[in-house]
Amino acid sequence: MSLLKIYKFPDLVLAKKAAPIQRVEKSLHKLADDMLETMYHAPGVGLAANQVGVLERVLVLDTEFEPVELEDGETPPEGAEVIGGELFVNRKPIIVVNPQVVQKEGEIEFTEGCLSVPEYTADVKRALKIKIQYQDIDGLTKTLSAEGLLAVAIQHEMDHLDGKLFIDRLSPLKKEMIRKRLRQERLEREREEAELGEAALQSKKHKKGL
Repeated sequence: MSLLKIYKFPDLVLAKKAAPIQRVEKSLHKLADDMLETMYHAPGVGLAANQVGVLERVLVLDTEFEPVELEDGETPPEGAEVIGGELFVNRKPIIVVNPQVVQKEGEIEFTEGCLSVPEYTADVKRALKIKIQYQDIDGLTKTLSAEGLLAVAIQHEMDHLDGKLFIDRLSPLKKEMIRKRLRQERLEREREEAELGEAALQSKKHKKGL
């Protein structure tokens, strides 16, 4: 397994709709494993393929895992697993291919965040309970009923597969405020990186006597 780059807003790949997977192959197993490792490392409770630059309808979820930090000499708890050099307990990963919602019930307003829109949260209305039909990593057709956090996470990640972010479900005013803040932060990061690069270049020239 290996860590993948998580694309951040406003990268255009996040606005593109993912294509259905026609055939489950070994490459999909590798992608799903890498997505899970990336999700745990972030950490997050869900990750869609769009977020790592792959336009295929696959997402991964785990709303129950817990990271573990050990003191020097402390023994890992029973059932602990090492993923990407980090320790976790209670892992219950779910890999979902070509999901389709077949039933919705009720409504919940949940405070959501997103690995592709870091450091921002907003209250979003979703169905409280859902039932989906999907394929597992071996291509078998299955159904999954979910409610609460898991239902919200599935709907959030399915939005990604359709090229939507959680901020797209906000009012136009709130959405534009977040977009402006994110653009400003991106410009500031780019400016800082450029300044650091220029400083390093000048230092190198100075050492060479240029």
